[in-house]
Amino acid sequence: MTPDLTFPGMVLISSSIIVGGILIGALTFAIDVPYASCTMVVLAALIVLGATMLVLSTRNQGGVPSR
Repeated sequence: MTPDLTFPGMVLISSSIIVGGILIGALTFAIDVPYASCTMVVLAALIVLGATMLVLSTRNQGGVPSR
């Protein structure tokens, strides 16, 4: 039996998007953020990882529709 990764995947994606939005907002107002470009790349990788978790968790449900 595989664990349900839906909730951790959603949390990872949403938190990465929120942090990315805060970072973009800080850069818009010309606030110097160290390692901003590296942080953006890491956040993009975390979003891909979270999306992979969501896809794998829905694939492992066995095709039983939720009611």
